[in-house]
Amino acid sequence: MNNPIGIFDSGLGGLTVLKELMKIAPHEDVIYVADTIHMPYGNRSVQEIVGYMKQIVSFLERMNVKAILVACNTSSALALSYIKSIISLPIVGLIEPTAKRISQRRYIKKVGILATRATVSSLAYTLAIKRYNPNIQVIEKSAPLLVPFIENRVKREVLIKALTIYLEPLANADIDTLILGCSHYPLYLEEISSILLEKYKKRTDIVDPAVYAVEELLKELKEMGITERGTGEIRFFTTGDAYEFREKATVFINRPIKVKHINLREEGGIKLWHR
Repeated sequence: MNNPIGIFDSGLGGLTVLKELMKIAPHEDVIYVADTIHMPYGNRSVQEIVGYMKQIVSFLERMNVKAILVACNTSSALALSYIKSIISLPIVGLIEPTAKRISQRRYIKKVGILATRATVSSLAYTLAIKRYNPNIQVIEKSAPLLVPFIENRVKREVLIKALTIYLEPLANADIDTLILGCSHYPLYLEEISSILLEKYKKRTDIVDPAVYAVEELLKELKEMGITERGTGEIRFFTTGDAYEFREKATVFINRPIKVKHINLREEGGIKLWHR
């Protein structure tokens, strides 16, 4: 039996990371956990994020995953370093691989970060990029309403208006590169690109951290000799409403799925309800 890769996020955003993994390594089996009951993470404290992440990682360990991909920038920023110190599994976040690759591009001078309030407050992207290349200027902008808007599928015109407002200071700062510092945001990559080009007349290189995170994880697995050809099976779990998550996720990954509800705080083990 092949051991799966574990992926988790607060909700739909991690599906952008999952799709990247499916594209590059379609035969890998995956367990995807959406902690929707605590969404959005971007408005949570460090202590809360660490607690949620410990519960999810513990669940994934019991599911015998071979590695974990943290498909959440907020978790990567606030809790990943601590979690790495208490588990033995390979675990990769979104920020460090992106910062490393971005800093190697000689033409980049000014990078904009669009992210949640918690990620921006941590300065995780700025600090990581500066470690690799102190000459790059980094401007971070929080967008606290975007995750709830995306998860709740608000009207497109409302989302576009919010995106336009959040992108304005980054466009005015004349950035040459924009990092989408929340895994939810690539779901609207075309809209973001269109706003920058049509509204602000900016041709900006837009970076989805999922690309570099998946590459980094697969590189580590190859070095450890644990890349495997599974069946490409993907099992979905959520801490919230299984039916609601299934309905939303099916739209974004364009395939029928089954979802199980998990109560990570249930004493004596994990409790499952199938939808």
